[in-house]
Amino acid sequence: MIDLEVKNPADEELELFVSILREGAEWIRARGQEMWSERQVSLTALLASCRREELYLGSVGKEPAAVMILQEQDQLAWADADGCPSLYLHKLCVRRPYAGTGLSVEMIRWAIREAVRRDKAFLRLDCAADRPQLCRFYEYAGFRKAGERLLFGRYPTALYEYALQGG
Repeated sequence: MIDLEVKNPADEELELFVSILREGAEWIRARGQEMWSERQVSLTALLASCRREELYLGSVGKEPAAVMILQEQDQLAWADADGCPSLYLHKLCVRRPYAGTGLSVEMIRWAIREAVRRDKAFLRLDCAADRPQLCRFYEYAGFRKAGERLLFGRYPTALYEYALQGG
């Protein structure tokens, strides 16, 4: 069992939040893939597209280990969604020392509990459809593939949702 604490980052932790995203983006890039550009994971870009209270920092013990963004809307990937009340998970990223420990799944479980607390019907996300390992991970975590779309005319994107009880 992972001793996980999830909270909104304090002012002095915002750069730490960004550094965890950058670390993940660099790791993916080193493997010949692109995930997020430097600009996309800059503090300026994050604060332009997210409210502070949508940012979540996960710590194991007292050690910052993971980040994610939870939003009430996704006007891009889920623009034509069915209108069911949903919470949208973005930019889940775990520091490399915690890879393979189950921390990603624990962060998702925390997000599921948060979505239930907010009386949502679904926890939804989008990811690169051309990354089968990533898609399998979300399916392993209990998400169902709800569809695919091409974002910006060039990015194959898979849409996943996790149905919640009582939402």
